[in-house]
Amino acid sequence: MRMNFFLEENDQITVDRCLLIGADTEAARVAARVCVDSGWGERILINIAATTECVCFKAVRTAGSKAFIGYGSRLFIVDMATHEVVIHQMDGYFCDLFDGDDLDTTADDFCILASSSSELFAFDLDGILLWKAEELGIDGVIADSATATQIRGSGEWDPPDGWEPFIVDRRSGERISVGSGSQR
Repeated sequence: MRMNFFLEENDQITVDRCLLIGADTEAARVAARVCVDSGWGERILINIAATTECVCFKAVRTAGSKAFIGYGSRLFIVDMATHEVVIHQMDGYFCDLFDGDDLDTTADDFCILASSSSELFAFDLDGILLWKAEELGIDGVIADSATATQIRGSGEWDPPDGWEPFIVDRRSGERISVGSGSQR
């Protein structure tokens, strides 16, 4: 069983390897720590370097040999076998991660969806960005469900309760419909 979780400041755990991600120097201050089981017996502590970003939400998911970590305004994709890291800068802040189980669908066209304050990103099992849908909200984007051809969700256009529905094409991320908020 794979256990993936963010650690509190004083949590003590035993790990096989430590990685520092999102840093320019080895002396960078650590803002968050994530423990990820590789799936083949190696437990890795991933330290996320501090930056001057807003941290509203955080999440971690694994798929295949990749760990997807959303924190601040960035999405980190860590290859658990090679320890290579790809960073995607998000517009505004990271919001959430979704997989096929969350959306009651198989992940045939995508493996993981990541949302920001205004965008939705789709990634394959190798962590490759398949598409990015923009301007789906201004203060949060949530994926609610998926069909064979569409992903349905909602975007916050008028906080705190101005959520508007959207539909994007499952394979391309092209907008099929967006609520009235995008017209503002």
